[in-house]
Amino acid sequence: MATYDADLQAAVDATSVANDAGTTEDLVDYLREQLAERDIETSDDAWLERMVEGIKGDRNYLIDSEPDDFTPTRDKRD
Repeated sequence: MATYDADLQAAVDATSVANDAGTTEDLVDYLREQLAERDIETSDDAWLERMVEGIKGDRNYLIDSEPDDFTPTRDKRD
């Protein structure tokens, strides 16, 4: 089983909560904002779209990849 950055998953989880609550219509922008709050930037729009589609299909969506341009901001051993 692969492991992925916890901050990416937290951003996806927060976006899922917003989707469930109906607080936003543009989930891609919301996810991008959630990533920015965690000091993560990506230009991988295809990844963002896949995550949003995953969220729409499963409120407990677990990420299955990282953006192509993702660089972890902290040591994964922390």
